[in-house]
Amino acid sequence: MARNVIDVSVSRRVLWIGGDAYPLQHIARARQLVWWPPKRSRTIIRFVRQAVGLLFAVSFLSAVTRNGADATQAALPSVLLLAGLAFFGYRLVVKLRQKPVYKLVIETSNAATTAVTSHNSRQISDLIQMIMEAIDNPQAEFAFQVENLHIGDKITQYGDHNTGKRVGL
Repeated sequence: MARNVIDVSVSRRVLWIGGDAYPLQHIARARQLVWWPPKRSRTIIRFVRQAVGLLFAVSFLSAVTRNGADATQAALPSVLLLAGLAFFGYRLVVKLRQKPVYKLVIETSNAATTAVTSHNSRQISDLIQMIMEAIDNPQAEFAFQVENLHIGDKITQYGDHNTGKRVGL
């Protein structure tokens, strides 16, 4: 999940979010959606299943390599067990520390677009309030900075800045 600060502003009846422009008269609705991380119980159960599967695989590997007289072959299952448990433990901690992600969704007559994502619910709801006030008031102008989260892959396939798919950015 990449973090960056994005500028949000309204000037001359246009909503600017980063480099994207949304004419205010074409916005049908702005709303907040919430992505909740997986439940803790499911995450812990998955970790236990992975650890038990790893134990079975390592015990099978240990039984196969036990007949060998080489000391490095005998130590291999223990090393694999420790490495696997460390990897699964790290993934468990990362998943348990995930926070909900709040999304600002701009709906136009054409489509709905997730414009901004953040861990701060209050920031997104304040932004929605400002957008709705700007739609009602033609003289309204504001500027706002949001710590935007980018989740998943980044795909840029148009213009002269074509990078294709960049995984995990």
